[in-house]
Amino acid sequence: MERCPNCHARGEDAASCRRCGMDLTKLTAVEQAAERLTALGIAHLATGDPATASNRLTRALGLHRTPLTERLLGFAEQLRKDHLSVPDTVEQPGNGVRS
Repeated sequence: MERCPNCHARGEDAASCRRCGMDLTKLTAVEQAAERLTALGIAHLATGDPATASNRLTRALGLHRTPLTERLLGFAEQLRKDHLSVPDTVEQPGNGVRS
């Protein structure tokens, strides 16, 4: 967390804000959970599973919205659409089709 949501003091990865004393542990935990979900989304993209990646990235955005996660979700959604539009069978040359 870069800034305290209460007083906007710069964060130092502490359990509480140095200026106002607000407890930041639960907010930090939510942010870390979103980071883990984003990492899982990236891993699913790397293994060719854009549907699961989209699910993880959507959940991450529900916890903490970042530009990186938004772009990754857009990428995963596009891959998923492209994957759905590819035909299951591809006609091979020499399958009785004469030129």
